[in-house]
Amino acid sequence: GATSPAGGHAHWGEDGASTPFERAMSRIGVFHSFAVHFPIALILAAALAQGLVFTGRFPTGADAVRYLVWTGAAGGVLAGLLGWAHSGPMGSDEAGVMLAHRLLGSGLLVGLVGLVALGEWARKTSSDLTKLLFNIALFGSAPVLLLNGFLGGALAHGGLRHLFGG
Repeated sequence: GATSPAGGHAHWGEDGASTPFERAMSRIGVFHSFAVHFPIALILAAALAQGLVFTGRFPTGADAVRYLVWTGAAGGVLAGLLGWAHSGPMGSDEAGVMLAHRLLGSGLLVGLVGLVALGEWARKTSSDLTKLLFNIALFGSAPVLLLNGFLGGALAHGGLRHLFGG
């Protein structure tokens, strides 16, 4: 796929976006890098709050966790859709960091919606199993979000150098 002059990533053909639709998506997609920070922060905060609820240090925090999960998931869906708008269709030669970032991001887009559904199911039942599944999903989402954020940073800032400054 084509790359932007800044070293970013775009897959709207070898010459970039050419149709009016592709150009519109490309323009909207530039907000992806702005939008991703909110769901990452909100889901990480939800996991922290849930950990405090779980350990008894925040016994009244269930509503805060619910709010953070809902807003984080909504932001995650927006960020994921903007990511697809930014990068365009998957290229046949797509590999490495971009492919991993796209696949993890797409999984997160769907998974965060599932996290909300699981959280609501756990709220409506008194089953320890649904609460356990919600905790596994929430605590499992946190490292995946961190990894995908790292991969996105690598794409936007020139590979692994963005972490090490070299």
